[in-house]
Amino acid sequence: MAASPYPALVELPGASFPVYVSHGTEQRARQIADRCRTARHFLGATFDCEPQLRVLVLNPEHWREYATFPVYGMPHYTDTQTLAVAGEDNDFWQSMAPPVDALPSQAAEVMRAAYGQPDGSVDLSLFFDLLAVHELGHLCHLQASLQFPRRWLMELFCNICLHAYVVAREPEKVLALEAFPSVIAGGDVSQLRYRSLADFERLYTDVGPQNYGWYQCRFHVAAKDIYNAGGVEALQRLWRVFLQSNATGSDEELAVQLRDDVHPAVARVLTEWAG
Repeated sequence: MAASPYPALVELPGASFPVYVSHGTEQRARQIADRCRTARHFLGATFDCEPQLRVLVLNPEHWREYATFPVYGMPHYTDTQTLAVAGEDNDFWQSMAPPVDALPSQAAEVMRAAYGQPDGSVDLSLFFDLLAVHELGHLCHLQASLQFPRRWLMELFCNICLHAYVVAREPEKVLALEAFPSVIAGGDVSQLRYRSLADFERLYTDVGPQNYGWYQCRFHVAAKDIYNAGGVEALQRLWRVFLQSNATGSDEELAVQLRDDVHPAVARVLTEWAG
């Protein structure tokens, strides 16, 4: 028998792809594995390209050993087939939630409706657990050797994958998917150092965890608008256009390509972005 590639972890039995977990995370790991199985089939049918997959569900100790993103709690891919996700609630998730009592009343109401707990707190794990599907979107384009001409477009693509999946397969989670990004994207940006697409393109994750989270929230809101305007067909056209070629020149040329070959709602992310 071959040695486990993750000797500190336990392989979760019964999964349709390898799932390796830290002790104590088994219950959450089963939920994540079930979601990844459903999402893998959904994205496979959407793109005619079902990704190879293994999932790591990690506690903080094992995150330091096996993950590649330094901040515990940020779902990510460690290679072209492997997803790493947190197996427990964590400071990063909670740090992303603004104090509900400090929010405008409408935003506070949205947060409590989506994530409110009996003790009055909010639990953002309901949102962050969905992000494994975003990472599956990355595995799809990586395994298909699809290279987007901009980093922000790659991240937007993965968020459209996530939004389309939730609407189609877990519609009861739509509020959990939409509420947090809408509040963050619509909130105060005065403390953010980076806000332009050019900044994101230049620095990517080096904008810092909080600032990166704000960009992703903007992309989540844009993904919702694109899906509402163009449905899963807009996502499929985005895939096909850049599967065939990623050659573009200026942002102006890219905007025309997105408008004409994908959907005007995708082009508007570039032409109407305001930091």
